[in-house]
Amino acid sequence: MATYTTRIRLSKQATGENDSTWGTVLNDEVIDLTDFAIAGYTTISLAAGNVSLTANDGTTDEARSAMLELTGTLTGNTGVYLPSSITKSYIVKNNTSGSYDATVLINGGTGHAIPQGGTTIVITDGVTVSEAIEGVYGTAATLDFGTGAANLIPVSSADARYANVSSDETITGNYTFSSSTTFTAQVIGTGAQAFSSPVSVAVASSAVSLDFATGNNFTTILNGNVSIANPSNLQPGQSGIIYVVQDGTGSRTMSFNSDWKFTGGNAPTLSTAASAVDALIYNVRTSTAISAFPVLNLA
Repeated sequence: MATYTTRIRLSKQATGENDSTWGTVLNDEVIDLTDFAIAGYTTISLAAGNVSLTANDGTTDEARSAMLELTGTLTGNTGVYLPSSITKSYIVKNNTSGSYDATVLINGGTGHAIPQGGTTIVITDGVTVSEAIEGVYGTAATLDFGTGAANLIPVSSADARYANVSSDETITGNYTFSSSTTFTAQVIGTGAQAFSSPVSVAVASSAVSLDFATGNNFTTILNGNVSIANPSNLQPGQSGIIYVVQDGTGSRTMSFNSDWKFTGGNAPTLSTAASAVDALIYNVRTSTAISAFPVLNLA
């Protein structure tokens, strides 16, 4: 009498059995079923609720399949029950709809819920069903990936919220750059632009040193007679405003180093009243020339 393998229920020939017909048994109950266990694809409808996969000795069934696609509209949390006491792996795709969980499990054991739209590999030891690898494969919305520097985020072309960095792309959402960002080509703004507040320079009593790589607009408060140095990191074409504010005493003066160029070659005389505000509107003409235009005594 034939017996069957434990895990995928293939027929085992008994001594002297199936004389002259063993070829048929071998093909139908071993080779074909092994082929299905390795590459078989089965669709399981969950529309009617929980499903226990069929498990038949020596003939076709559902539990032997290598791949399972779950379909149907769920009306509640639904279980897909595997045979107990049998070890196996499955590739499972959750193609259901409805706002409920589809869980692959063993009756009485711990299972694994497959997010809708996701595909993953699960393994079972005959009691517990767990995910073979961390993270569900699917669209970005169904992913659960790590946040470490070594974690690679797999995305598809359908994940439009990720900007394509290798070709032209129109970005319609709001993007915030939280650290220094360098653009190596021309940046053109065609809509309304919003810029950050001026960069505040420390209160100056003798010298003002500006780094043009840190921003376009600056503010400095004078509490002594100062000189303004040639800024570092000049980039031709850069423009902005430098606000110069007198302290509560006033009458502070400012001299300018050689890179600062004014109309007629004459540096301005700043407003001297206490708390007076002047502005220097500037444009970097070359790496050693800054065209500057004073606007004095702002209200």
